Amino acid sequence: MKTYAVIYEIGRGWQMGKPLEDQPLAEHGEWLRYLHQQGILIEGGPYLDDSGGLALIRAENIDAAWEIVEQDPAVVNEIFVPEVHPWFQGNWGE
Repeated sequence: MKTYAVIYEIGRGWQMGKPLEDQPLAEHGEWLRYLHQQGILIEGGPYLDDSGGLALIRAENIDAAWEIVEQDPAVVNEIFVPEVHPWFQGNWGE
């Protein structure tokens, strides 16, 4: 498995003027919990300035990573617009 960085930028579905906790993101959170339980989501969370967020996921290749990301309810509902990038997860000092 390879690691991919998913960059979430706010999209058309983001409710401007509302903080993160007031956005319709319950399904997004459930999706991320499911991915974590499946061992796909390594780490993730929002930026503190309400401009989006970042997640690290495991997938066989970039096409598989995109398939995972495109199922995210927040992407489907255009709350977030994603980018997916290959990520080098190093073993620094090990």
